[in-house]
Amino acid sequence: MFKIHSHLHQGIKVLSTTLLVFSAHFTFAAQTADAADSLKNRLGNLHSFQAKFTQRVTDANGEVLQEATGNIVLQQPNRLFWQLDEPYESVMIADGQTLWNVDPFVEQVVAVEQAQAVKNNPLILLTQPHSDAWDAFNVSREEDRFIIQTVHTDSPITRLTLEFEGKALVALSMQDSQQQTSMLEFSDARQNQTIADSIFTFHLPQGFDLDDQRN
Repeated sequence: MFKIHSHLHQGIKVLSTTLLVFSAHFTFAAQTADAADSLKNRLGNLHSFQAKFTQRVTDANGEVLQEATGNIVLQQPNRLFWQLDEPYESVMIADGQTLWNVDPFVEQVVAVEQAQAVKNNPLILLTQPHSDAWDAFNVSREEDRFIIQTVHTDSPITRLTLEFEGKALVALSMQDSQQQTSMLEFSDARQNQTIADSIFTFHLPQGFDLDDQRN
């Protein structure tokens, strides 16, 4: 009788542990889904966004590697303009089909299909609140801060954090696979205003080489 009772007790412990793990997983999954839905709703109401920003890049130990300024413009659906000022000048344009990375220092432009670029740069997700591409990311929430983490181990950008004050997007940070963090704080932000299509239209600068990586 003792052995039977012991086995039964052990089985109850295993079942109880299993139920606790399942419950915790279910609760976490529900919280993750709620966070994702909440973020998508906010982004869904962010039809356009344009702002100046200051950028600080730090390494894994918190040491400052770079400080810069620039401009960002977002417009749904699928459009992004990003520019860093000198001396770190660079431009990134997503026109809905292609992501253009412009590097004036080496006078080169790299073109990749935008749908594929999302896997490596979750920043583009901000213009696609209803895209299936969100399935490749986990979203969590800490009050008005949303953390977007990729499930792909080979992604160069592993974590994207968005901070809101009410409905206003006020800061953004990105962490890469080398644990470097790029923190952006926005100023002169304007939301849901008309933006000219020409901002998202790419023209190859004279003298620049094009590295076309589109299929």
